Amino acid sequence: MATIPPRALEEVYAVPPADFTRTRNAKAAALAKAGQREAAAALRRLRRPAATLWAVNQLGRLDARRLDAFIDAVARLRRTQLRDPQAVGEAVQHQRATLDALLEVARTHLVENGLGAGPEALRRISSTLQGAAVDSRHADDLRHGRLTEELAAPGFEVFAGAKPARLKVLPGGRKPAKAADIEQRDLERHARQEERRQQRARQAEEREREARERKAAADEAAKEVEALSGKLADARRRLAKLRR
Repeated sequence: MATIPPRALEEVYAVPPADFTRTRNAKAAALAKAGQREAAAALRRLRRPAATLWAVNQLGRLDARRLDAFIDAVARLRRTQLRDPQAVGEAVQHQRATLDALLEVARTHLVENGLGAGPEALRRISSTLQGAAVDSRHADDLRHGRLTEELAAPGFEVFAGAKPARLKVLPGGRKPAKAADIEQRDLERHARQEERRQQRARQAEEREREARERKAAADEAAKEVEALSGKLADARRRLAKLRR
């Protein structure tokens, strides 16, 4: 399969989804004219990205610092899982915080561009970010805004592959919690945090909907008042003529 020049990918995924097809076709035509016919054909086969994938591809341009912090946090979590199971909880919290910061950047950008930013959209963005961050090739594409597809969030099995450090016995003969127990608690805490985050997102979305409905009702009422005022003015003019 022909390789599409990275720069061409970055350019077509930088534009809003509504402009993707036009931009893609123009770039493909330029590649074909330059003699890169196979790359041009491969580029033409790319589908218009969903708003969620488009938002992910903008993060490197919008906030490279936060994106790098998230990718570094994922790498730290993987190292911690292998070398220091007792510190997994802290690493998970740090990774979650960096992910939440990115999700807020993506949500704001979607809203500013008139695109949906509900819980399902944020879930898909979260999955793609996590799926890309654990793979070096995808992570590079993520940084440069050229991911061509959405990805699934990885499970904790991606952090496996090495034996954890031997656990020491604590004073009093107590053994530290097993890595599996720590991991399970972290996953449960993460699930609760995610549920609360999604609930807040749903509530915010509902408030926005209600605000839009109130504004629409107010606009309609204002139009009715304006129409009635016009009719009243006409009636007064006619009455004035009759009295002359």
